[in-house]
Amino acid sequence: MSRVAVAMSGGVDSSTVAALLKAEGHEVEGFTMVLHKHSRVDDAKRVADALGIPLNILDIKEIFEKLVVEPFVAAYDSGLTPNPCVTCNRGVKFGYLASAAREAGFEWIATGHYARLVQGDGYMRLLKGLDVKKDQSYFLAPRERGALDKVLFPLGEMEKVKVRELAASFNLPVAKKSDSQDICFIPAGDTASFLGERSTAAKRGDILDMEGKKVGEHEGVHRYTVGQRRGLGVSSVAPLYVVRRDVASNVIVLGPREKAISKTFTAKDAVWIKPGVPDICHGKFMLNVKIRSTGKECLCRVAALEGGVTMVELNEAQFGVAPGQLAVFYEGEEVVGSAWIEGPCE
Repeated sequence: MSRVAVAMSGGVDSSTVAALLKAEGHEVEGFTMVLHKHSRVDDAKRVADALGIPLNILDIKEIFEKLVVEPFVAAYDSGLTPNPCVTCNRGVKFGYLASAAREAGFEWIATGHYARLVQGDGYMRLLKGLDVKKDQSYFLAPRERGALDKVLFPLGEMEKVKVRELAASFNLPVAKKSDSQDICFIPAGDTASFLGERSTAAKRGDILDMEGKKVGEHEGVHRYTVGQRRGLGVSSVAPLYVVRRDVASNVIVLGPREKAISKTFTAKDAVWIKPGVPDICHGKFMLNVKIRSTGKECLCRVAALEGGVTMVELNEAQFGVAPGQLAVFYEGEEVVGSAWIEGPCE
């Protein structure tokens, strides 16, 4: 049996992971991270006490601020639409925490994510979780090959209903705790207000139509995202959508839905987990891509360009391709790579 560090948030998923691994005979310790002023450790303590395992509490608010919050705000200031959960997984959970666990003598780190890891032909394959509604493979696309080699996802083969049954069978005090849906450091879900306090882009400006005519005013480009329709504060006969956010000129550009649809986009900083991609599929529509965590997979082909840029051509045009979001590429159930979206091609 192994020494396993379990990332415990105090939720039902990570708590069940700790209980399962202990029941299997592993030497388990919990690791709870205090990430921001809203972090709470009470539930994690209750679970650790109930299981009789040690709980290590790591106060890393400054590290989290530097690795996640500051880049989140800076991205919006640059006109991008970031995904802080991906950044947190890469830099905090499987970066800082994994390193801290290894230094403490733990061979493995385990989390409550719904995804699967299977040893492939010389590399660790990241697969979707079997529970389609809970699959979190999108958020787990690593920043480098090998980042998940010593990671366990015990819930990847389970459905959420089974996890709650297990939590109840272990008499976990959080068995009936509801799932969190918000960005953890913005618990009320009010991203606009959070950015309004910190963003340098939080100033009034013009809302323009496709011809450059002023049709309204905004209170900060950070309040909008590409493809947005609701909450624009503009009256029109036909529906209008955010087509572009121009931070440099501090304007929001609106247009009809077809202007927010793209069939080709470029991306940067590609990480190909599966060896040989994109060479294998060059010129062929053989991968699927998700352009946002809640997006629908679309068949695509990819090509490597000069300067580390990746060109992605979609088989069907997609709505709201937002710069700053992560494009995650799948081959069947396997995550084979990812890249940060730069923007649609004209």
